Amino acid sequence: MGFLSKFEGKMEDTVEGAAEKMGASPISPVQIAKKAEKQMRRNKMVGAGKQYAPTLYTILVSQDDDARLFGYYPTLAGETETYLAAKAAEHGLVMDGQPLVRFIADADLKHGKFEVIAEMVAAPLVAQLRQEEMERYGIAPAPRAAGRPGQRPMRRGARPMPQPTAQPDPYAPQPAAAPAEYAGEPQTMVFGQEAPVEEAEMPPAQDLQAYLYDITNDRAFTLTGHPMSIGRESRNDVVIPDINASRRHAEIHMEPTGTWVLADLGSTNGTFVNGRQIKSVPLRDADHLIIGTTELEFQLLL
Repeated sequence: MGFLSKFEGKMEDTVEGAAEKMGASPISPVQIAKKAEKQMRRNKMVGAGKQYAPTLYTILVSQDDDARLFGYYPTLAGETETYLAAKAAEHGLVMDGQPLVRFIADADLKHGKFEVIAEMVAAPLVAQLRQEEMERYGIAPAPRAAGRPGQRPMRRGARPMPQPTAQPDPYAPQPAAAPAEYAGEPQTMVFGQEAPVEEAEMPPAQDLQAYLYDITNDRAFTLTGHPMSIGRESRNDVVIPDINASRRHAEIHMEPTGTWVLADLGSTNGTFVNGRQIKSVPLRDADHLIIGTTELEFQLLL
């Protein structure tokens, strides 16, 4: 049984059957799937020896059909997304994550008519739009997997990131506080003698290990401090498999002062740090980078 037959079998008892009971002549889910596939193949892009398929599919329907089928959009969208992902793999097309299918009412369309717009959209934007669609349908997001807060899942073959040292137990017994009237320097007892408490010092930047964590592809790159190029070409020190990234997109290095600096190398789509396009900017721990459609995080660890 082909993809289209399986898709039709799943949908005929949900969207089509329910809509017929409502006394309407519904838009056929099979027609939507076939037209979306056609737009996927028409709007594919070629780069770095691969063919990339669009990830955002907007289905424009009439206001009348939107009102009748709104309750069935989650099922129809989910099955169409599965169908498109399977057809992309069949045609040798690469998708930047799971595709998103959404439905929007268009006042200019007549009952029973629809249009499909296929777009190549960055993964972060697709994720944001998917969340908006879930809220629109009243679907709560799935609970996050158990684990340390902020811990990212590691896929097989990914380089493990060094983990920060464990935090002190907030419920552990605390040393007694100095009397309120005591105004001298902090002291501690060492074998019955008083000695000054040494304040903790932050290690110099040169002693911190620096990484670029590729959030999109779940990979980590160790930074040496020497100028390292970032881009989609395999000759780069940090390779970003992203058609929207330039061949040599950006460069990262550490200044003699210990400051890490990220510089754009005249890329086509620009380099973004914490949502702002930059030419050259000093980096701080946990800064969020966008290169092409790929998300990265700059990390400093002991």
